[in-house]
Formats: sequence, C-alpha cells, structure tokens
Amino acid sequence: MECMEVAVKEVLKPQRSIRNRLHSIDWDSCWVREVHESYARPLVPNERCGLWYVDPHDVVDSAYFKSTDGHTNEWSFSTRRLNFHLLPLINAHNGIILVDSTRRGKTIPDALSKTVPLWCATLNYIMNPQHGTESNNWLFTPGQFVSRNEAHSMANLIPQFAERVLELGLTSPEELKQKLGGKYLRPLWVYPGQMLPLEQVGEYEDFHPVICCVASQRADDGMKKMNGYVYVQGAADDHELWAGSLTSQSFWKNREKLLDKSLNDGEILDLTRTLVDESTPGDCSVQDVVVLTSGISIGQITHNADSFDQQFDTVLLLSEKYTSPDCRVIHFPLSCSKKGSNELRKHLPQILSLQYNSILILCESGTDLSPGVALALLATRYNLQWELEPNLLVTKDVVKKHLAKISSVKKVNPSRATLQAINTCIM
Repeated sequence: MECMEVAVKEVLKPQRSIRNRLHSIDWDSCWVREVHESYARPLVPNERCGLWYVDPHDVVDSAYFKSTDGHTNEWSFSTRRLNFHLLPLINAHNGIILVDSTRRGKTIPDALSKTVPLWCATLNYIMNPQHGTESNNWLFTPGQFVSRNEAHSMANLIPQFAERVLELGLTSPEELKQKLGGKYLRPLWVYPGQMLPLEQVGEYEDFHPVICCVASQRADDGMKKMNGYVYVQGAADDHELWAGSLTSQSFWKNREKLLDKSLNDGEILDLTRTLVDESTPGDCSVQDVVVLTSGISIGQITHNADSFDQQFDTVLLLSEKYTSPDCRVIHFPLSCSKKGSNELRKHLPQILSLQYNSILILCESGTDLSPGVALALLATRYNLQWELEPNLLVTKDVVKKHLAKISSVKKVNPSRATLQAINTCIM
C-alpha cells in the first residue's frame, strides 16, 4: 500500500509543477476579485496560503487562522493567534473578506469552515453570554460541510474558550462591544461554483460579516485541463515545498513574466532565481515596527540597512540574509526557518544578558524570531502589565499571557520551534 502511495505521488508531481501552480493561482485570483467586487469589503488573506491569491496592492491586512484549530475532535481557540487586530477593520467596514484555500480534497478548508466560526462564536459569547443558547452558543457553521453532531460538539466548547480568552486579561465584554459597535460577528461562505449577488452587497444592520472566501475550485489532480496548463486545487498551499525563492509578493510583481505560457517548468524556475525580491534598494529596510514597551520594539528587516532610527541604543538583528554596519547592531545570522529557531536556543543566554535602554529586535519575517526574543525579554524582565520588575517567577502561564498580549498589539506567529527554544531557556 505504501509503495502504491509513493508511485501515485510520483505520477502527480508533473501535474503539481510550478508552472501549473502559478497559472492555477492566477485563475483563482480572478474569482477572488469577483467576490471582492460583489461584497465590497477589505480583502484579508489568511496566511500563508491566502496571500498568493490577492494582489498585494489590494491586501488591507492578513490573518492567522489555522486549520488544525478546526480539525475534528481537536477544536481550539488559540491564544497565540487571537487575531484581535482585525476587529477595528471589521467594525470600520462592516466586515471583511477572508481569503484562503485548501488542497485536501475539500470544498472549504477547516480554517474557514470551523476555526473562523469558533473564533466568531467565542467573541460573540464574551459580548453576550446570555443570548448564547444551549444549542449553538453563537456558533454558525456551513451545514453542508459540518455535520450537526460536530457543530453541537463544537458549540459546547464555546463557554470554556470564552473563559480562556477573558483569563488573559486583554479584553472585556464592554471593550469588545465597543470595538465592534455593538454588532455580533457572523461568518458567511463563498466558494467557486456559487452564484454571487447580482448587485453589490450593502451594510448588514445586525451583524458584521466575516466572508470566508475559498479561492480554489474542488478538483482532482490532473483531471481539470485548462488552456495550456493543468489546474491544481489549492496550488499555493505549502509554497515552501515548490516555490523556491519565489514569494507571493514577487509573484505578483513579476506576474506577466512568470505566466508566459511559452515557458516550461525549468525556464520558470530559472526565472525565479533572477527575480528581484520584493524588497528593493529604494524601499525602507525596516518595516512594521511596533513599540511593545518604552524599552522593547520589534519589526521586520527586508534588506541590508546602513543605519537605524536614533531612538534605539541597541539593534538586535536576527537574519541570515541581511546585515548592517551600524555600530549599535548585534547580529546573529539566523535563518527564517526551523533551523534558525533551533539555533536561537544557543544564543538566548547572551541575548537575555544584554543591557540596553531601548532595543529594536528585527528578523526577516517580523512575525517569528523577533517577537519570540521579545517574549523572552518580557517574561524575564517585565510583569504582565509590562512594567519592569526584578526577580520574576517565569511559568508557562506567564509566557502564554505575554505572548497573547504581544499578539493583541501586533500580528505575530512565532513557530513552535521558536517557542520551544524560549521555554527551554527561560523556564
């Protein structure tokens, strides 16, 4: 049986080639644009897959909803991925369009059919627990794809998810109501094959829609022949396995070159190696800087930098790609990968011993190593109000609450390997 599975995978490899994938992504992006025109709400790709289906110029923000939090019998509300940064956007525009896809032989990925509904229901329950009936506790799911029994089991967990969020001390029922203008959250689903509204959708009076837009059509590998390529469902999924150095931003920046139908796979791969990355010398080398405390800021570095803002007396640069001659820089050549997270472990004692007044921590993603190191500094030097305090007792619960607080002010997603490195060092 195992040999048969390997043989099938080998046969399917050409059908999932980079050429077929890129053309499939482009085809699917047309559907996303149609949904955007119909619902007239901000486009919010679900990282990382969703980013490929939306032109970066149209991306208002992005989200972190993981399918694993919606897997059957493993339902969860992640305090690492609160997605609270979306609430002001949802309130300002009466909803968002959340874009994602899947390769798993499903019409809707679990992230959109279950994780997002659990998130909406949990926040609704916090705002209005008295209106959460025993049957659904504010949970709305796509009935065609989530069975009644599974939805009932999920709904039973909503009160404890709400309690878990409130225990973090980062929000309250009153604050959530204020952020959402008194309206509740309601997931809606659109996927290829559905009829879209004939007229542009206006405002919903009672709720804010979280429109879960599935980018890809459901199709068996190799069975859907298109004009000059073979369609791949969820072509952008697991891009690190097929895209090489190509990123979603560089794909859109060089879209016309990459989609030249005269190119074969080898020529496309050669082209990706020559493409200028999304960060060019004319761009700002440091992006998305967020001040966590008066002494700690985090951000992303996108290319070599001559110097940094003078407000920082120390710059911690965690990057294998980029460097800087600035005398304030302490550089650790760590890659944005599991290997980099594992190597971080041996450098953490030195990092935690640093003396500074104001430190800027940078990594290549801005969402993994830099917030991870900030988490270690906060847990060992600051109380939960982010006030300096000596001789702190560091526990798993303390680390979890600090991470949740970071997530509430910046969209971050430290990898499991990064968090394991930190926990090993500070606890």
